[in-house]
Amino acid sequence: MPQDSPAGTAEPAWHQALAYALTGRRLAELGRQDRPDLPWLTDYLRRLIAGAADLRDQPAASPAVRRVPADLMSGIRAAQFWAALSELRRGLESDGPHTQQPVVTDRPWSAEELRLMADRPPHHQG
Repeated sequence: MPQDSPAGTAEPAWHQALAYALTGRRLAELGRQDRPDLPWLTDYLRRLIAGAADLRDQPAASPAVRRVPADLMSGIRAAQFWAALSELRRGLESDGPHTQQPVVTDRPWSAEELRLMADRPPHHQG
């Protein structure tokens, strides 16, 4: 994984920050990325947890999230970090490969949904 961006500024330590939040360990081997690769990181952390007895005692998907050091969070916006961390935790909690579940399924609309779709404000023409 690249260490520096083309402009010469350091890329964020996405994988290191996410892993630290879950394991409480600095994992410098994770390098730096311009954005997280959550399927890859999920697989990496699963293998790490399976091989480390002290991490198996504290599952990575546990509710506790450790405070990430400022140097690992440099260049990472809080909202993006929390969204990525939530997705990573969902991936670690699932038994299968990292896949996104559909939010909605195809189905006929209910009577209430049909009524709401037909409802128009007074100023609406058409």
